[in-house]
Amino acid sequence: MPGTELRLINGRYYLYQYKTIYDKVKKRPRKITGKLIGRITKEDGLILSEKRKLEQALDGAILSKPLCREYGVSSLVLQQFSTHINQLQRIFPEHWKSILQIAYCRFLYHCPIKSIPFRLQQSYLPELIQAKPFSEKTASVVLKTIGAMRQEQIAYMRSFIQKGEYLLIDLTDIFSSSSLIELCRKGYSNQMNFDPQFNLLYLYSAKTSMPIYYRLLPGNIREVKAFKNCILEAGLDDAVIIADKGFFSNQNVQMLLEEKLRFIIPIKRDSSLIDYTKLKNNTFKESNHFFEHEQRIIWYDQYRRDGFNVYIYLDESLRVKEEKDYLRRIQTHPESYTIEQYHQGKGTFGTIVLLSNLDEDACQIYQLYKSRMAIELMFDSMKNVMQCDHTYMQDEETLQGWMFINHVTLQWYQQLYTELKNKDLLKKYSVNDLIQAFSDLKMIRINDRWYSNEVTNYSKRLFEKFGVHIPA
Repeated sequence: MPGTELRLINGRYYLYQYKTIYDKVKKRPRKITGKLIGRITKEDGLILSEKRKLEQALDGAILSKPLCREYGVSSLVLQQFSTHINQLQRIFPEHWKSILQIAYCRFLYHCPIKSIPFRLQQSYLPELIQAKPFSEKTASVVLKTIGAMRQEQIAYMRSFIQKGEYLLIDLTDIFSSSSLIELCRKGYSNQMNFDPQFNLLYLYSAKTSMPIYYRLLPGNIREVKAFKNCILEAGLDDAVIIADKGFFSNQNVQMLLEEKLRFIIPIKRDSSLIDYTKLKNNTFKESNHFFEHEQRIIWYDQYRRDGFNVYIYLDESLRVKEEKDYLRRIQTHPESYTIEQYHQGKGTFGTIVLLSNLDEDACQIYQLYKSRMAIELMFDSMKNVMQCDHTYMQDEETLQGWMFINHVTLQWYQQLYTELKNKDLLKKYSVNDLIQAFSDLKMIRINDRWYSNEVTNYSKRLFEKFGVHIPA
């Protein structure tokens, strides 16, 4: 029988499935033993194992035709994310249905590759988009295929970048145990972890709070060295970059100027660009320059230095908090914090200093920078969506495809968050709460026809707010 082998174990013969794969490390074919088919005797021939008998009895009927399927999230995806789906159809005409189905499984279940076929069997989405049956092998092939289509991925991402976009930079290190992925290098993380890792550089819009571009980098490369190529690949010709403190250096500022990009970059409090004279002389507030931000008064000063605008902001609430924290540290960690150092640095407590080549008023610059803080919190809360399967992938193209699926899923998360915010529902629901509520809407098969299950009027009104109508 092709694809089978006979084994002698303790004086008995057993028939097993097997397959041959190519071992990239040993550079030769390698046999992998599969499932037990049964035992072979001279009298009775092949005697199927109990598990095989059960599989033949079921013949896949129960698994292929479940009586109940998830409908609410399936319909929500098609209604809410039609813009993203249209772009996938345009750019990936042969694969968009597969991309959509994998992204749906990540969005609803955060599941690994091996669980995708099972989840889709329990979903009404394949029925809605008339998709072909989906197997684990299908998922792996699709991920590997789209992972090699970087130009198409870029085309998809560019379709969401607007002219004059305000872009925020974020870099995340992701650890991996794979020895076959070239991107995995020993690198440095904020947690002082030097294990093999790759870096995920993200750009997202300050205007829409939407993740719009990403690139995978080797674990030993930080965003400073790679950012120029990201600018070129993303096609950014009229953007404003809002960076973090780690990005600032004369070299990076010069690079942004060469690329004719506008920027807002925070600089460290000990920078020679900062003039603290007014703060030290207690004359900072004499100019009456202040504005209100999130019910807090922000004082500011602005001047030109080396052809750039320098903005100094003073938040009194932050100053009091930092001062209290420093004085406590003098008591708890006297070896590192002293009263002399406190008096030297107290004039900088509560300050944020921004460097920019924009000609905007100080309030606008501050609000743009603060938008970065809000998006970073959002991004951190969604990182768990990506923390699945990447550590076990042994193929770089599959990893690239997996991260593209995650990118699509992150866009869906953020759009749903924005919808909740616009509808004033954030006090009642988180994104995950809303997804769970929609997953309770199901289709039930009765006498070979599909009907929606019973839901409360409250749930029905919630579904309608997001364009999901319950079928008759």
